[in-house]
Amino acid sequence: MAPDHHQNGNSEKSQQAPPNKDAKKPRKEEKKDEDLSEEDLALKQQLELYVERAQDSDPGVQKLALESMRQEIRTATSSMTSVPKPLKFLRPHYGTLKKFFETMDEGSLKKYMADIISVLALTMSEEGDRESLKYRLLGSAEDIGSWGHEYVRNLAGEIGVEYQSRQMEDKPFDDLMDLVKQIVPFHVKHNAEPEAVDLLMEVESLELLVDHIEKANYKRTCAYLTSFASYVSEFDDMQILEIAYKIYMKFEKFPDALRVALRMDKLSFVEQTLGACKDALELQQLCFILARQGITYELEDHVIVGNEDKKELLQDIINNSKLSEGYLTLARDLDVMEAKTPEDIYKAHLIDGRTSAGGNVDSARLNLAATFVNAFVNAGFGQDKLMTPPPPEGSNAGSWLYKNKDHGKASAAASLGLITLWNVDDGLPHIDKYLYSNDVNVVAGALMGVGILNCGIRNECDPAYAVLYDYVGKEDSAIRIGAVTGLALAYAGANKEEVYSLLSPLLADSKNGLDLVAFAALSLGIVYVGSCHDGIAQAIFLALMERSETELGEPLARFLCLGLGLLYLGKQVCAIELQIILVMLQFIS
Repeated sequence: MAPDHHQNGNSEKSQQAPPNKDAKKPRKEEKKDEDLSEEDLALKQQLELYVERAQDSDPGVQKLALESMRQEIRTATSSMTSVPKPLKFLRPHYGTLKKFFETMDEGSLKKYMADIISVLALTMSEEGDRESLKYRLLGSAEDIGSWGHEYVRNLAGEIGVEYQSRQMEDKPFDDLMDLVKQIVPFHVKHNAEPEAVDLLMEVESLELLVDHIEKANYKRTCAYLTSFASYVSEFDDMQILEIAYKIYMKFEKFPDALRVALRMDKLSFVEQTLGACKDALELQQLCFILARQGITYELEDHVIVGNEDKKELLQDIINNSKLSEGYLTLARDLDVMEAKTPEDIYKAHLIDGRTSAGGNVDSARLNLAATFVNAFVNAGFGQDKLMTPPPPEGSNAGSWLYKNKDHGKASAAASLGLITLWNVDDGLPHIDKYLYSNDVNVVAGALMGVGILNCGIRNECDPAYAVLYDYVGKEDSAIRIGAVTGLALAYAGANKEEVYSLLSPLLADSKNGLDLVAFAALSLGIVYVGSCHDGIAQAIFLALMERSETELGEPLARFLCLGLGLLYLGKQVCAIELQIILVMLQFIS
């Protein structure tokens, strides 16, 4: 029988030894070495020699090798755009150096070795091991920044994780804080203020930042702090803003400091800022900021030391007493004082297919629209061509007002407050004559006009409260609502106790209609916006409890919810207050 050559061929192949994978490794390494330039190959061999001598039994040889290795690594890591060559070439020896480190005697050489291993761990340690930090804590206490920015950044990240771990296990972290106190100045010096802030936030020591900020970098730092505060919890944002405030005060940037103080809603910081400012013009600027934000504040002599003679002027600025005067001066300078009519805004004659004949036809709806346009376009100028001109002889007073119907009359009367905005002395006589009208809509509109006229203005005589007080107790619901709304407009954000005392009984009286109660709740929310006033919150909640399901289903019931929401505008409510709101939502649903 002839031999099967095919079978023999297979048996010969099966008898061949499998290729040795290990035998190929030297060839690969040789090929890699061949790819290196002469300079890189020399560096690789030099570093391998340093590793070998670092394990020598002679301390002198060890020290020389470690110093040489440290110098090579430091030079390469000072500015990292890619993994430095010394770290690449030392990668195979990372485990060897770690093992030898465990056998070394305590002393300076062991600390030098720990420094080197800490830097090598930057690219060689497993994620989550935090070996770079581990060996840094075992190393020398020399300048941490000498190893480069990337090393410091990596170390800062590991410190944050380690701090949280130790905090959970209730372990001390004094050694971590020593490193933090080295890293923060390094970051600040190298224009990395956000990284310094992030690290200090991780270790809950943001107060350390103030001492390291200088005039050259305070703007960047505070800009980051004030932006960062918007993305943290309620208590943390106050801490961050307080640090920003201290930095601004450190460099006497009082307007910026005042804005931060107002954002924190701390009048003690406002008083501190005003007291620290000695420049008269800058102090006026601070008062204008307070006025613009609608802050009710009474200046004291001890706050404006050195500027007592200007107290009346500064208080007038805060009270917005000169607001109308300044507004009209600007209008004259811009030559825009001439009153405009709604037709000047519509420019209907420029539209194709429109004729001017339609403009002569009176319509309650068109007149109402014209009333609003007229009020807005002439707001604050104190004069217009519809409401303020004296009527022609033989015609009824307020002829334009009576071209409107029902609520249109209220809007027309209230528009006088917008036209004469902020000018209390000249505006009240225009509105006063409508307070004695027999039409309840006109009276209600005039009361709202009084509120609009006094919006943001603080006056020693307090004319708005004096006028509106009596009308809150009238019998007619429309007049009472007009007075309540006028109080809200006049004292928005003022936290005026007299308004609380006047309106809170309206919420408690179950005999009042839902419309009056709803507007009273809304008005209290506007006057005490963002104050978290417990008394008002409870009063609104009780008003909701007393109303039937049918009443709570009406649109006006939403004003009760809106008033409650305004009390906590910009505030993170506590658990009890949140429960109140949830119960309220259940009633509405």
